[in-house]
Amino acid sequence: MRKLFSVLLIFVLLSSVLSGCDSPTDYPANVSSNLTDGVDYIDHSSTYDGEGISYNENMWYINNLDSVPLPDPHVYVEDGVYYIVGTSDRDGNVIDCYSTEDFVTYQRHLAIYNPASFGGWEAAKADIYAPELYCFDGVYYMYYSANDKNGIRRNSVVVADNPLGPYEPLQNDEVDGLEEPVFLDQNLNFGVLDITVFVDDDEQMYMYYSVACNENQHIVGVKLKSPYKADWSTYTKLVVPGALNSTNSILKPLSWEMLREGLPIAEAPFVIKSNGKYYLTYSVNGCWDKFYNVCYAVSNSPLGNYEKPYQTGETWSNLLLGYPGTNMPSSKVYQQWAGFASGTGHHCFFKMGNDLMIGYHAHQNRDNNQRYEERYFAFDYVSFDENGVPFCNGPTYSVQPLPEEISGYRNIAPLAKVESKNVTNAEAINDGYIVDCYNLKGEENKETVLGSDYSFIELKFDKTYEIGGVAIYNSSYYDKALLEIEYIDFGDGNAVLYPQFCYDKYINEETEFIFPNSAFTIEFLNTFEADHVVICVKTTDMASLNEIVVLGR
Repeated sequence: MRKLFSVLLIFVLLSSVLSGCDSPTDYPANVSSNLTDGVDYIDHSSTYDGEGISYNENMWYINNLDSVPLPDPHVYVEDGVYYIVGTSDRDGNVIDCYSTEDFVTYQRHLAIYNPASFGGWEAAKADIYAPELYCFDGVYYMYYSANDKNGIRRNSVVVADNPLGPYEPLQNDEVDGLEEPVFLDQNLNFGVLDITVFVDDDEQMYMYYSVACNENQHIVGVKLKSPYKADWSTYTKLVVPGALNSTNSILKPLSWEMLREGLPIAEAPFVIKSNGKYYLTYSVNGCWDKFYNVCYAVSNSPLGNYEKPYQTGETWSNLLLGYPGTNMPSSKVYQQWAGFASGTGHHCFFKMGNDLMIGYHAHQNRDNNQRYEERYFAFDYVSFDENGVPFCNGPTYSVQPLPEEISGYRNIAPLAKVESKNVTNAEAINDGYIVDCYNLKGEENKETVLGSDYSFIELKFDKTYEIGGVAIYNSSYYDKALLEIEYIDFGDGNAVLYPQFCYDKYINEETEFIFPNSAFTIEFLNTFEADHVVICVKTTDMASLNEIVVLGR
């Protein structure tokens, strides 16, 4: 079969090995099929017309960056409706919202909060940034930052009795959100922005935001006594751009967090808890920059001390989502990511049923070399490794399966027993980890390696499922990627012969770059039942596969 040419100088012949079973399984080198492309199934690669790919929007998605022009997004979920708020792209002096139930059709709700209607503390040119929506005890709280009448940015919160408002200033016996900002930071001379709230397992609330001082823009945190009262005695500096922690902020080995000329930036915080540890995620390098990314620090407690993972000589060691930045135009990475993704930052985490997602904005111009670009909402999957460390299967610009909450299908591959022939590291094929930043240590052994000639991977399920589709994720290494698979066989004649990789869209041969998280994707128009699937690949060189997703119900 066809395969990308290899630049390996030494040909490595892998001996036939079997993973997951006691003796070699006698797989056929070819199969017959009762299925016809375009009638019984669609190989998405065959629909590519030079512009886009056709797919069932109720089952798959692509981050085309054309539906929700909303920077700094935050997603609130209630009763199957997803409310997306963010910095308004049309009028920075109000808060707009998009709502959707399927991430295909969106309804726009204008000016759910308009400070000019109240004549409060905000300036006429409020420049509202990064609102976030929460519900506590039946009251809806919208946290945001805006300019006061002195031109200094402040944090505050407004309230409503439903997600779409209209929101109004919070006024009670404790606070007057009309006359002054609800959260008047103790650093009165510095602007603040990007406020977020985290509720721990014990119901203790915390607030995090960014402070712009003379030296840098950094992340701080504070306990909340209530949704609108801060315990300022707990105010703590948590993250400084470039530094490994806030207590040793002079040494800054993570230079990739400081690619922006001028004031170093750390903003847009969000906190997620995993395995008893707290992951403070944030963005660096400025929202207009292509290197605007999401990275992280980790702590044993909500207010630190937060440490960023780092080993001497490692690059991008705390990168969670985005362009693996370098300010050297001659570098290979700089050239490779141009046209794939730009400015993927200012994020939130939210649930779609049982699936954890990351929502973020990205530059609509994927080859951004300008200061400001239009930013659109995008989303991808978040998973956790064996140690509970989060990782994102993104950013993506390829066909991806929608979560079960939307499509009705779930990925059943992790439920399967894996058997294989002429394959090493077969257990990586359904571990949920898709290698994307292929320059990080530890990722080189996360792919499943295929030997020369015929290789087979079989997923065996403990019961029969209705099969709706399959995604086989290609290698993230250009010289190990496949262009074709011999077959995908579910038995009983339900097989796809010679599925193709969408080479023209997903591979840039000039820069030797393959789109991260890109896959062979097949959707079945006429579903069938199966309790196993066999993937057969033939290659004359060493090749790899990243992951297999089987959509079943």
